[in-house]
Parts: sequence; structure tokens; C-alpha cells
Amino acid sequence: MELVLKLNEKSQIVISKEIRKLLGLKPGDQLAVMVEGDKIVLRPKPKSPSARLRGLGKRTWGNRAKIDLYIEKLRDEWERA
Repeated sequence: MELVLKLNEKSQIVISKEIRKLLGLKPGDQLAVMVEGDKIVLRPKPKSPSARLRGLGKRTWGNRAKIDLYIEKLRDEWERA
């Protein structure tokens, strides 16, 4: 999705309702701003540092049953050692 925004007299932009709703942005939320080459990148700032990492390893190990099997296998190996 690409929208064109216009700077007002105070060099401010307005983020459309569609984008705010899509990202779950509410008044008072903070945005992180980065410059990447000739681009300005705005990202919602996480409310906590751990929130930024949430979901990073999602599906890495599979479902709960696979994780439990893997842990059991490791415990068996440790007990034999």
C-alpha cells in the first residue's frame, strides 16, 4: 500500500484513518522514525522492549506437541549422560 502524504505549514503529516486502523495506532502512541537512504520509515514503537521480540521465533519449533517431544528427548539424553 502506498499513499502520498503532504506536509502542512508546521511540517507535520496526518496518517490516514485506514493506516491507523490497520496498525492499531491510537492518539498518544509513539512512532520510531528512521532514514534509510532516501526513505523515511515510520514504525510503531513497542510499548515494552520485550513486545518488539514477541513472535520472532513463531513456528520455529512447530506446535506444542513437537516441542514437548523435543524436550523429552533432551531430558532422556541428559539422564543417560
